Amino acid sequence: MQDINTPEPQAGPYLDERPAWWRTNAWIVITAVITLALIGLAIFSAANNKNRGPVPVLPASRKEASASTVAPVELSNSFRDIAKSIKPAVVYISVVERSAEPQRLPGFLDPDAPGPGGPRRRDGQGSGFVATADGYILTNNHVVGSADSIEVTLADGRRFKAELIGTDAETDIALIKINANGLPYAVLGDSDAVQPGDWVLALGSPFGLQQTLTAGIVSATGREFGGDQQYGQYIQTDASINPGNSGGPLVNMQGEVIGINSWILSPGGVGNVGIGFSIASNLVRKIFDGLASRGKVTRGYLGVVVIPLNAANARMFGLEPGVGVLVQSVAGAESPAARAGLRSGDVITSFDGRAVKAPRELTDAVAATPVGKTVKVDYIRDRQPASVTVEVVERPANPNARPASPEQNNNGPQGETRLGVVAQTVTPEMAESMKLTIKSGALVREVVPGTPAQEAGLRHGDVIHRIDMAEVKTAEDLAAAAGTFKSGDEIAIQIERNGQIIFLNVTIE
Repeated sequence: MQDINTPEPQAGPYLDERPAWWRTNAWIVITAVITLALIGLAIFSAANNKNRGPVPVLPASRKEASASTVAPVELSNSFRDIAKSIKPAVVYISVVERSAEPQRLPGFLDPDAPGPGGPRRRDGQGSGFVATADGYILTNNHVVGSADSIEVTLADGRRFKAELIGTDAETDIALIKINANGLPYAVLGDSDAVQPGDWVLALGSPFGLQQTLTAGIVSATGREFGGDQQYGQYIQTDASINPGNSGGPLVNMQGEVIGINSWILSPGGVGNVGIGFSIASNLVRKIFDGLASRGKVTRGYLGVVVIPLNAANARMFGLEPGVGVLVQSVAGAESPAARAGLRSGDVITSFDGRAVKAPRELTDAVAATPVGKTVKVDYIRDRQPASVTVEVVERPANPNARPASPEQNNNGPQGETRLGVVAQTVTPEMAESMKLTIKSGALVREVVPGTPAQEAGLRHGDVIHRIDMAEVKTAEDLAAAAGTFKSGDEIAIQIERNGQIIFLNVTIE
């Protein structure tokens, strides 16, 4: 019996009326259509990519980095392992000093310096690390350099009186020693291999809190500063460095010391703001050798102050920028440079066979030259190449001492120039009284506020000898030369100040 709820099958186009060949070959047809569609899509995509140009290839190193992303727990474990390996070599240093620390670069704060008006005798503290198993310890010169007594506390709590082996103020490195053997020590790494973005750890005793560890990255490498730190080479880091960290190690992720923590940039004179500086380990290694063997660092000395040969300075001498370095001043008559006949305005192009294109290149080359060695110096004077031989001597303790400013003669005619100065012709009597190196020029009597002269740094008492390519022997020469320039011109001015020849750059308004 037929169920009344089940209708009988009905013939129609979706069943019995389709051709027999379709019912047999339907899947073959569908497969062929899909295949043809995919082939067409591939051809279109290839043509489109060709019009777009080549597809960039991810560098292998980045592929590897993407494939080996470090999980937070793995990074944490790495920090733990490094801390365990390096902390036993990190020491706490306490000192008693008679005098305050030397003045530092403007805007830069020695984390351990006393405040203004502090006591002449004070207790101080800092950090360091054991460099050899027999008790040599590296730290900062400003931590122990003027100390009456030095005490070292090891990571295991033992305390020792330390002997000061030697210091080098120009790199802020000091070497001390305790009477102990078999000590755990830190290994100096290769600071030249350090790159911005590398993870680093800073260790020390900030605010007396011993065995403190902070982490950060390398912010920059190859930082250089002038003044007393002209030989320093610094790694910049945002790893927290605070009072008491000075002298402690900056460590890479292999547990190697790549720097000695030394400075922080603190415009308001407060604590860490994320900009700290560590002395590069490759420089530390060189200084260690000198301090350990001789108790001091011996550097060669030429007796010149040089500046870059920029566009304005180069035009003054008819040269191309960057062909050498401009001699701004020459030290006293007994300096090697003065005895060899070098003078202000010469452009040194090579030293001992090595090309010189930047001041730091000459500074480092001279410093590394053995005392007593005779070397060839190539230079350009009046657009003509020349050479001299110079016997390098030992760098004196205070080579940058300057004579006091001489009394100025207020008599004589005065003239006003476009630069914004009131100038007076230098007489022979004035030149003798002022002990000028160049016996003529235009004496600056007044600098007008808000003028190019003030912005360039010209001062009352400066003697102008040259402006751009024009020699200045009188105030009238200065006025005439200044009147030839148009607004926006950048020019170089050669002046004599307190017995030193220097160059200033002025932009004409």
